[in-house]
Amino acid sequence: MKRKFLVIAVVFATVYSCKHEMVPIGTDPTPVPVVNPPSDTTGGAVAGNDTVCFQSQVLPLYQTYCSRNSGCHSGNGGEEGQDIVLNSYFNIMKGISPGSAVSSRYFKIIGHGMPPRNEPVMSQEQISIIEKWISQGALNTVCSGGACDTSKYTYTNAASAIFATYCNGCHGSPPGNGNVVLSSYSAAVSSINAISKQLFLNSINYSATSAQNMPPAGKLSACQVQQLTMWINKGMPQ
Repeated sequence: MKRKFLVIAVVFATVYSCKHEMVPIGTDPTPVPVVNPPSDTTGGAVAGNDTVCFQSQVLPLYQTYCSRNSGCHSGNGGEEGQDIVLNSYFNIMKGISPGSAVSSRYFKIIGHGMPPRNEPVMSQEQISIIEKWISQGALNTVCSGGACDTSKYTYTNAASAIFATYCNGCHGSPPGNGNVVLSSYSAAVSSINAISKQLFLNSINYSATSAQNMPPAGKLSACQVQQLTMWINKGMPQ
C-alpha cells in the first residue's frame, strides 16, 4: 500500500510540474517581447541591442522565400514539399535546434537546394540573421516600437530593405510574380509604373478594392506602409 501511494505521488508530481510547460499542438507560444529592439527591423544590419526579432526579421524571410501563398511550403497544397510547412513559429521550430544552427535542418537547407529551380534566394546577410536567431535560443521574439523611421523613405534607405525581407521571394528575379520585380531600383520603378502606383498602394494597404493584398502572408507595419507610401508619393526617389 505504501509503495502504491509513492507511485501515485510521483506521477502526480511529474504531471503537475510539467503542466505549465505544455503548449497546445499546432499553436505558437506567447511571443517574447524585446524591450530594446535592433536598430533595423526590416532586414538590414543589426546594431545596438543585437537580439534578433523572430516576428519581424526571421518569420518574413521564411514566409517570402519558402512558404509563399502558393509556394512549396505554405501548407496550402498543390505543390511538392507540403509535408514541410514554414509559415509560423510552431512549424519552423520542427526543423530548428535552438542554439545550434549546424543541427537545424530548416537552416542548413537554405542555399543548398532551397529555394529550388532558380527561385530568388536569401542574401548572406539574411542567412546570418537566421543563424544568429538560432544561436540566441530561437525564441519567438517580437520587437516593440523602435527602429522604423518614417523620415527614411528612399529606395536605398527604406524600400529596398522592406522588399528584400517581405517581397523578393516572389518578386526578386525576372519575370517576377505578376511581372513585378522589386530587387533593384530600376526594376521596382518600372514594375510599379506598369501596374500603376495606386494599385501598388492599394495592395500594401490591404484596401477593400485591392485585387491582391501584399505581402500575402501578412500586412506590413504601419511605419513600413507609411515609408513606402511616401516613397511612391514623392516620386520614388533612389
